[in-house]
Amino acid sequence: MKPLNIPLLLLILVLGTAFGAQMMETLAARGHSLPIAGWLTTAVLLVLIGVLLAYGIPLRRYMLESEERRVRPSLAPRRHHIDMPTAFRTVLLARACSYTGAVMGGVFSGQALFLLITGTGDPLRATLPTGAAAVAGIVLGVLGVIVERWGKLPPEDGDGAEESAEAGH
Repeated sequence: MKPLNIPLLLLILVLGTAFGAQMMETLAARGHSLPIAGWLTTAVLLVLIGVLLAYGIPLRRYMLESEERRVRPSLAPRRHHIDMPTAFRTVLLARACSYTGAVMGGVFSGQALFLLITGTGDPLRATLPTGAAAVAGIVLGVLGVIVERWGKLPPEDGDGAEESAEAGH
């Protein structure tokens, strides 16, 4: 499995921002009420961040201990255990959170920018919760990338065979 494509995630974030701002502009021009992200949206994104960290931190500890044992082999029992299906699912969760964070962070950033630029809506009831959701989405995306990197997935056929061969010699 290839690592996450950071430029693609940034493109998704920028396109989401443009979509969020354009959606707000279109609704405002037609006289519709504006969809505002509430605090519940931010809370859900924070829960996702917590779940990602709850699975990601044990993976990180396991990978660090594995690297330490590769450098200095030891017969002592392992301090950190994780089964490989759980490790793989954690990496998949991290990838999904990266894309979700890019989309959510982008859309809510666009909405928050529209609210800030136009001065529409109450700052405490509209702009602040929408901005908080944007920040939480971006944090979710960044943490997804970090946790995915912690997993160090094995390369696909031909995607690093030369590196693997060099590391073995």
